[in-house]
Amino acid sequence: MVVDLDLTAHARYFKFCLNMLPSEAVSQDASRMTIAHLCLVGLATLGQLNDTLSETRRAQMVDWIYEQQIPRAGAYAGFRGGSLFGPHSSCSYAPANSANLAATYSALCSLLLLGDDLSRVDKHAILGAMRQLQLESGTFVPHPGTNEHDPRFIYCACAISSILNDWSGVDKDAATRYIAECSNYDGGMTQARFQESHGGHLYCCVASLSLMKKMDALPDRQRTLKWALFRQGGGYHGRTNKVPDVCYSFWIGAVVEMLGGHDFVDTGAVAYFIRQCEADIGGLAKWPGYRPDPLHASLGIVGYSFCCPEKFPRMSPELLLPESVLEAHRARQTQ
Repeated sequence: MVVDLDLTAHARYFKFCLNMLPSEAVSQDASRMTIAHLCLVGLATLGQLNDTLSETRRAQMVDWIYEQQIPRAGAYAGFRGGSLFGPHSSCSYAPANSANLAATYSALCSLLLLGDDLSRVDKHAILGAMRQLQLESGTFVPHPGTNEHDPRFIYCACAISSILNDWSGVDKDAATRYIAECSNYDGGMTQARFQESHGGHLYCCVASLSLMKKMDALPDRQRTLKWALFRQGGGYHGRTNKVPDVCYSFWIGAVVEMLGGHDFVDTGAVAYFIRQCEADIGGLAKWPGYRPDPLHASLGIVGYSFCCPEKFPRMSPELLLPESVLEAHRARQTQ
């Protein structure tokens, strides 16, 4: 039996996090775009976004997001992670005025959640910059000047391309080859060849293939589904012999949904674990008894929605957005 979440408390928690975070979160100030995205996803999954945020507040958030869009002449076109260093015109610290793939993905998702039509997005500049970020191996770096590259940024590039309905910034064949090289002997996916299978990278790989319509590139779909299903031990965990963690309710749960394995999940056990991680103030923690945070709260609630889809708006496992938002966006694109 699937137990109920305290929807009112969770909506209040996400609203609080959009306005203010506790002092220990100061190190995340440069990632406000991601935090905003997670809170909006949480509210949308609860079906309470418009009731929680007034029209004026939503319009203010849309304007703030566009203020983080790097002009075409910037170091990398797209969106930056926040306004920590002030407006572009008064910021002399170049790294703070450089966009990155993760923030651009979060910005586009947030704009759609807030009802924006993306008319102010510099689509061509973003896609042109993405072409410069894809490596010969097929993976992406998040921004120029870094050696960090793995399936997370392939996923961000694929999600951006899907939202903008333009794949000219991604070499799909190269990205697919890289993902295939991340396949492990046990059916899981890794950060790079010969590393440990990991639930987060599994999600990025499978969701990227789904968005690119390249799911046939999975070496062994059934083995991959089996690896994901075997991550359930009450709740889901992300690696072999680890304890359950609320965020994997989404990372692994979404993979199971994409691979058609929903009927093999003990949804009652997953939901019960998520419920154990609820905090009195609202939100979800990584583990029972710990303090909540926006990432685990948002992803946990989306994971919970997979367990009882009849009670929540249907969420896209590939894009972490409500299907209704995506349908409205696609309708605008065809007009």
